[in-house]
Amino acid sequence: MPTKNIKSVYADFRAGFENNPNYTIDFYTKNALFFNNINSLNTTEELRLYIELIWQYLNAIYIKGRFNDTVDKVNKTQPFIDSEINKLNANNLKDEWYQGILLFKGMASYRLRDYKTATNIFRDLVQSDTNNENYKNWLNYSRYGQRLWLVYLATLFFTALIFSSLFLEKHISNYYLGQSIRLIGLLGVVGFLSILGYEYYIKRSFRKTTASK
Repeated sequence: MPTKNIKSVYADFRAGFENNPNYTIDFYTKNALFFNNINSLNTTEELRLYIELIWQYLNAIYIKGRFNDTVDKVNKTQPFIDSEINKLNANNLKDEWYQGILLFKGMASYRLRDYKTATNIFRDLVQSDTNNENYKNWLNYSRYGQRLWLVYLATLFFTALIFSSLFLEKHISNYYLGQSIRLIGLLGVVGFLSILGYEYYIKRSFRKTTASK
């Protein structure tokens, strides 16, 4: 039996390729021993093929909702990929496949509500490709997740303003003081509606982005 190498494994993957996650997961599982024992690559072409195969596997397990596995796999493979890029002086391989690996970790971290990790990843991706709207959108979602406690706090604050103004207005007869209370209530309404609008925009945009994934 001929010895497996990254080129032959990639050729096998492409030869029977089916565009569904089960095929990729099954293929990777069958070749797990090979992948787990790769400790060096000899050429930039071998490294390019390895990066693509890792991307394909991450894509499959992410689609399956295996977010913890996605993060773990990136954590295990990215240091090796980075070291091989440095060894082979192959910075040109930090392309869409490579960035896609980082994107999967960011998206999986977001799904796991690890917004801090996700935000750092998406920020780096935006810096590497400032025209990529997908990266920018994910960065906005992740920042929103980080600030969710502020959104809840602001919602409580503006709700309190609304109900306080309604309560006080009934018990205060002074015209000028009553006008001030109405203004406070109006501020609460505007603030509350602004938060609802912001949340609707973020969630609607998120649904569009994930639906097109």
